[in-house]
Amino acid sequence: MSEKKIVFMSYKEQKEVKPVIEDAITEFLDGDMKRNALDIIAYLRDSKISPRWCLTNWWNSSCKGKSICKIHLSDNGWAKTGRSKTYSWHIASYLQYMDKYKETIMNEGLQNIIWDHFAYWRGCLTRCSNWTTTGRDITILGKEFKDLCGCATWRICVHDPDEITLNSVKRLLELEKRARNEK
Repeated sequence: MSEKKIVFMSYKEQKEVKPVIEDAITEFLDGDMKRNALDIIAYLRDSKISPRWCLTNWWNSSCKGKSICKIHLSDNGWAKTGRSKTYSWHIASYLQYMDKYKETIMNEGLQNIIWDHFAYWRGCLTRCSNWTTTGRDITILGKEFKDLCGCATWRICVHDPDEITLNSVKRLLELEKRARNEK
């Protein structure tokens, strides 16, 4: 690997070397963020859904040929502005088959993780042929989310998770993986 830090490499440079996420985490994060990020990577590898580089500072884990989660390391733009650096990371989980295990989610009290970290693709709001002036409403585990794009794909996106939140994300990934494997 070159002397340049992985997370500061261009897309072209990263594409050439396809960096291992543990190396990027080790050189980029520290303290609890580093420990928690390495913990989820170990969990993903143990679960046979190992993350692989997919874009600049993004790694994707797949299950049954579809993304189950993505991890992103970010400098929040501080490196380019010269201001003091704030490093962070997030994990986005794609729970396609949540309806199959929604009762378990509610029984284990995991619904707040989903509600509190709900995210949907906003990039197509002005370009999407399914977009209307009112959007669409969806209900997730009894909570309504309003005015979403007609083709919105949603996920939960947790920024700099602590150990307790990370354990909940792991459980949701376990449930999703099981549902995908049973399909």
